[in-house]
Amino acid sequence: MIQEIIAIGLLIIAVFFLYKKFFGKKKPKNNCGNDCGCN
Repeated sequence: MIQEIIAIGLLIIAVFFLYKKFFGKKKPKNNCGNDCGCN
């Protein structure tokens, strides 16, 4: 029972990080705005 809860928790955390990595804020590689610090 405890192992199932831990496994589900880790799965939720992994899905969250993957979602944030691929669908989070996309940083433009070129021609970024004024506040990106690339100037």
